[in-house]
Amino acid sequence: MHRFFTRWRRQGLIDEFHDRLRAATRDAEGRDAEPTAGVIDSQSAKGTSAVEAATSGYDGEKKIKGRKRHIVVDILGLILAVMVTPASTGGRDAAQDLLSQATSRHHRTFAWLTRSRRLARDYERLPASSEAMILWSMTMVMARRLCRHRRRTGPASARAPIPAKRAA
Repeated sequence: MHRFFTRWRRQGLIDEFHDRLRAATRDAEGRDAEPTAGVIDSQSAKGTSAVEAATSGYDGEKKIKGRKRHIVVDILGLILAVMVTPASTGGRDAAQDLLSQATSRHHRTFAWLTRSRRLARDYERLPASSEAMILWSMTMVMARRLCRHRRRTGPASARAPIPAKRAA
């Protein structure tokens, strides 16, 4: 399983799955595929021994050694951008990179994500793998949400297909 995950991450497929599913989820909720507003938040996560010291830090405010997950979410709590940094990175420093990431392509969302056992701690050696794991977990949240919506709205033939990813 981890080989598939690594291959998909390197090829950008997890981002692609996530972005298409987010557009379909927004459409099912009666929203435009692309949001017009976002909220930035961060969460410190304890690291395991697999986390490299070079990508880890200490969050003095929360007294946690590990990494910090920074996200931008839309009004529905769906992730627009994600970035994983050492826990010592301040929110202001990460916000500029996150906003540029969100424009080129909240607490409730973190609660949904931490229900995923894989995100209870940071087990990934590479920050890019941590970012992809966060997107994969959110993909599962959106898939469940779409399944609930489809059960309420009827047969698949009456629904629009998942939109293709737009060129930037």
